[in-house]
Amino acid sequence: MIALVVDQQVELRARDGGRDGHVYAVDPAARYLVAVMGGDAVACGALLATDMDVAEVTRLYVRPAYRGRGLARRMLAALEDFAASRGHRVLRLESGVTSSDAIALFLASGYRPIPRFGPYVRHEGSRCFEKRFDDADREVRVTRRTAGDPAVVELLAAAADEMAHRYSGPDARRFPINPAARFVIATVDGVGAGCGAIQPIDDQTVELKRMYVRPAHRGTGIARRVLAALEDLAVGSHYPLIRLETGSRQPEAIRLYESAGYRPIPPYGPYVHSPLSLCYEKLVIATEAIASELA
Repeated sequence: MIALVVDQQVELRARDGGRDGHVYAVDPAARYLVAVMGGDAVACGALLATDMDVAEVTRLYVRPAYRGRGLARRMLAALEDFAASRGHRVLRLESGVTSSDAIALFLASGYRPIPRFGPYVRHEGSRCFEKRFDDADREVRVTRRTAGDPAVVELLAAAADEMAHRYSGPDARRFPINPAARFVIATVDGVGAGCGAIQPIDDQTVELKRMYVRPAHRGTGIARRVLAALEDLAVGSHYPLIRLETGSRQPEAIRLYESAGYRPIPPYGPYVHSPLSLCYEKLVIATEAIASELA
């Protein structure tokens, strides 16, 4: 883990020329998470509690060879879950103005610009962000369920109703789901808020299906948490490739998938002759663990 922080320090100093006065060091008060692949640490992040309500996300870093594959987003989601489990209601973070990729990630993940805070007040090259959890007093959980689970059935019915309004008449989209599909559901205070599934295509590939979040919970990061859980499920089931199809009238879904590292591909299987279908795929990095380095 220390090697990752050192590498981050070297990269940041090379990027800003050492002009901003930052001191990049391991903070013994922080709680670190590390992503490991093949026995090697490839990404890290840390959470530093400011007080009972507020924590700072810091030291978010992915080795260059592993970038563009969703590891930073998954690490950020893991840090958010870790913060929520500790009762923090607000997350803050800082990024250098030259770190455009990091800033884009934070904005896409629901963080909003705020005035510079704490040690960054006098750093002209700093940009600070904050994310408040409106549901901070409510329990948000992502778990695996079966297709027949009542909460899954209810969410699928709601998704079908919404799709019927977006795609009616000759544009109606009817692509059945495989009985072998495996579901993930997000609940807020025990009530279904979003879901998704993966189903096998072949021994190397699964298809993402039935991604849906209730309108009241959109913009809160639930879709990204469901997507990350499904990617973890695919990796754990030894499927290196995920494919998906979405409709051209679902711009929010398109933005989600593209920002999560999915790349456009030609229509496949049942979507070849569907004029409104857009298809994507992602080679999933087999991250073996994201675990607490300093308990």
